[in-house]
Amino acid sequence: MKVVLGVAAALALAAVPGAAAGRTAAPVLVSFGPAVISPNGNGVHDTLTLRVRAAGEVELRAYAWGGRLHGWRELPTGVSGTGTLHWTPTSLRDGSYLVTACYKDRRKRLGPVITPAEQRPGAAEATVSRPPWRYSGCLVRPRVVRVERLAAYVNSTGSFEPGSRPPLVVSADGGKASVRLEQDCSGRRFPMGLLPRGQTPGLYHYVVTDPAGDETAAPVVLRSGDSVDHPRPHTALVVWPYLTWRAYNGYDANLNGIPDSWYQFWRQRRVSLVGAILPGGREDDFKATVGFSRWLCSRAPRVQTVTDVELGRLPLSTLRRYKAIVFPGHSEYYVPSTWDELRRYRDGGGNLVFLQANPMYRQVRLEREHNAMVMTDFDARDRGYSDFALAGVGYDGCCFPRSHAVRLRAAAGAAYARVRWLFRGTGVGPGQAFGYAASESDRIDPQLTQHDHVVAAEGIVAGNYGVVNAAMTWSRAGRGQVFATGNYDFLRMRRSITWPLLDNVWRRLVS
Repeated sequence: MKVVLGVAAALALAAVPGAAAGRTAAPVLVSFGPAVISPNGNGVHDTLTLRVRAAGEVELRAYAWGGRLHGWRELPTGVSGTGTLHWTPTSLRDGSYLVTACYKDRRKRLGPVITPAEQRPGAAEATVSRPPWRYSGCLVRPRVVRVERLAAYVNSTGSFEPGSRPPLVVSADGGKASVRLEQDCSGRRFPMGLLPRGQTPGLYHYVVTDPAGDETAAPVVLRSGDSVDHPRPHTALVVWPYLTWRAYNGYDANLNGIPDSWYQFWRQRRVSLVGAILPGGREDDFKATVGFSRWLCSRAPRVQTVTDVELGRLPLSTLRRYKAIVFPGHSEYYVPSTWDELRRYRDGGGNLVFLQANPMYRQVRLEREHNAMVMTDFDARDRGYSDFALAGVGYDGCCFPRSHAVRLRAAAGAAYARVRWLFRGTGVGPGQAFGYAASESDRIDPQLTQHDHVVAAEGIVAGNYGVVNAAMTWSRAGRGQVFATGNYDFLRMRRSITWPLLDNVWRRLVS
């Protein structure tokens, strides 16, 4: 009787497709490595190897994060087999990826990892709540592999004086890499070593290459030879937006497969404070800022240069020794104490210059002991820290197609008369069009912008969700003045218009 039942059970299993498979144990990961691969074809850590114990053939499945709007997406690997799987992803760019091993039919889809009450709408959220690798026929826990052919960063949040040696960290196969220092404004190259003396202070980059032809970069801020605490008369303090560079960084420091930035996934609030920048080692606003570096080299005005992290540590008594504080880059992120100091500096007679849109918009907290920068508020305007109140303008919109770009139009009448100094030598008369506004743009606010202000030029853009204003503004607050371009692309306009405008701003607010 027992024999008959056994035969019947076997026949029943055969009659129901997948029933036997449903009882098959999930694959088990025996070994995985290396955790960091550099698939550049030089034979050093090119290949990821997984050893898997399974009841049959398995496929290697890989996933990449597709951004905050799309979430996880599967990548073709073409790798399958039994026992040992080898994957050499030569076409993938540097970053982190999630890998697993599954039976070909993957078996049963498993439940969500985020409860329905905590789930949020959107395609990316759906892939996080119910990951595409959550099947009974896959590894219980997938693994993350970092693809890193070449990486470099300066292990500091600050600037460096001429003749010093910044702590450059380079990761390369076998430690084989060459390094040169490149001046942003001219492209001039210097050999690796001490920072050069007698050069224009400002933003430079270490450019790192390896024998396989890979290249990356790391920003470094070179100060002038003068003391930061005791500048010469009529010196401007130029502040580079280190915090915003970190916010837009595509690096995955916590190795969960998703780049750490909240721009990659809204739930995230923490990015690394020091480390490599992805992609390519250059900051997100590099192309939008290099125009200022070129003007700086050409005009050689008297400046001192620091990062915004350092700015937050300078006392008000030191700031007041500078005629103006200039922000050439995308200075979106700040710590609250810096906002407070800048307001006191301005109201006491100091001048502020913001050359890109969206200044002083979101607050962060620095946790140096954890190498972290934490975003604490998406919009601090409702708590008294208004971008309008400090800079005269505030964020209005961004990220629309470049085909929506419009010409700026200068003020007319009495408004133009008040800012005639700004347009001297540009050929731009009252009400005339010049330059353009594209991408991120700022507007004024009737309640929050300083009462004494002039919209020197304006562009009205058809944004993704309505009209976006780009307002170039000059204002007075307390005993100080503020100039803000209101336009992310101001420094990308033709040199014939941008440079005279910068000359005039410098003459009015610094010289």
